[in-house]
Amino acid sequence: MAANRQLAPRLAKQYWLQVFALIGAALFLSAAVHAEERCPAEVKLLLSPTTTKTAVAALRFGHETSGRVYLFDTAGLELLKQGVIIRVRQGAKNDLTVKVRLPEDSQQTDRFRFDGRFPCEIDRTRAGANISYAVARKYEMLKAPETGDDISILLSALQIHLLDAAQVSIDWARVVRIASINLTRWETTAQSPTGKLALELWEWPAGKILELSAKIGSGADAVKYAELERLARMNNLALSASQDTKTSLVLETLQAHTRP
Repeated sequence: MAANRQLAPRLAKQYWLQVFALIGAALFLSAAVHAEERCPAEVKLLLSPTTTKTAVAALRFGHETSGRVYLFDTAGLELLKQGVIIRVRQGAKNDLTVKVRLPEDSQQTDRFRFDGRFPCEIDRTRAGANISYAVARKYEMLKAPETGDDISILLSALQIHLLDAAQVSIDWARVVRIASINLTRWETTAQSPTGKLALELWEWPAGKILELSAKIGSGADAVKYAELERLARMNNLALSASQDTKTSLVLETLQAHTRP
């Protein structure tokens, strides 16, 4: 009897610990779901660049604009490996953007450092959905930055906070302007089943990328991606063999061309 009396409090304590653990897990998952619902999504499909004229005509694109995109990283792509993208755009849009893309295996746990503090977005490609947090600031100077030191003094307080939240290590002295890209963009006012479409052609000395995309708000990004792929096939638009993100493809292509 005495042994039973000693055992009962321990069992009760274990029971309540399990209850609190289940409640905590439920709250964690609920917060993650609600946070994801607040993030606008963009579905993205890479087409063969040879189909550019066909895509513009078939999908009735207009409103053509041009500009340049500059990407910054180290020679070993240390920023990209940590999920960090630093980009400057000049042309129709003039801005400096810092983006943190969360690794797929840690998105649920890491999001609590970011949600509610920074603008979020979901990029849906064939590989799946990537959650990222991006902070942009206006950049109106005629000459684009060239080094990491140039970039570091231009960052806004919120961009610095984003990098701090990401817990990344950046040696700005090793960061350089690693890519200079010619950008041509088309938009359409017509609504497709997927939403309002955009077409971007990126050209740089080592290659070309053509991306068809649609911003869809939050939710149903997997369904909308399937609709975008179906739209491309219905219009005989050849798909690219790779369906990674534009930035990753550009940087990895450039790195491959500079390897000894």
